[in-house]
Amino acid sequence: MRFTDYIFDLYGTLADICTDETPVVFWEGAASDAEALGAHYTGEALRYRYLALCADEVRLRAADVPGVPDPLIEPELLNVFRRLLSEQGADEAHAEAFASAFRRRSTLWLRPMPHALETLDALRKSGARTFLLSNAQSCFTVNELDALGLTSRFDGILLSSDAGMKKPYRGLYELLLSRYGIDRKTAVMVGNDAVADVGGADAAGLMSFYYHTWQSGARPDALPPSCREIRDLSELLT
Repeated sequence: MRFTDYIFDLYGTLADICTDETPVVFWEGAASDAEALGAHYTGEALRYRYLALCADEVRLRAADVPGVPDPLIEPELLNVFRRLLSEQGADEAHAEAFASAFRRRSTLWLRPMPHALETLDALRKSGARTFLLSNAQSCFTVNELDALGLTSRFDGILLSSDAGMKKPYRGLYELLLSRYGIDRKTAVMVGNDAVADVGGADAAGLMSFYYHTWQSGARPDALPPSCREIRDLSELLT
């Protein structure tokens, strides 16, 4: 079947990324970044307050997305960085810079997956449209899309932090379909997560391609009839 619209997951599908926010040295470095912006934390105090504010932002976001189950509510982390600064009397206008520094410190590597760029280019050249649907934070991901050379390769982008909900919630899929006029009968989801990508797509009446990568976790026992497994992104062109 020839698809007119390809909807891609980002991390683990198009982007190979590894981040780690667990080391003590990471939080100490993040605290020094906050200090440079006028907010005074120890590494441990910053970690504690960051996690507490993340949980609070989920609670606050729930009012904006009634009906979304709590585990599938996506907060806007930029608000967390604003609050981390403002609570210490620093200018919250520096929140984007703080968020960017935080992400850079936690990132061990970031690179395109094999054949990601070539596949996107070939699909668009063939007349198909390409979209991004990602469980991601805009304050991190916008810069990373630019760094990867991906931004201009999509006809539309929807990030969970902008919508307040995350995959596999069906409402996120429906929002993408309605926003960009995507016909689910001729569209397909491409992702590496059997629950968020494949399961979410199936619930929304979409076909899918499952791409198992190191970030996928355990291989699923079975995939729905609406899904086909691929071993390389270039298989989307065959």
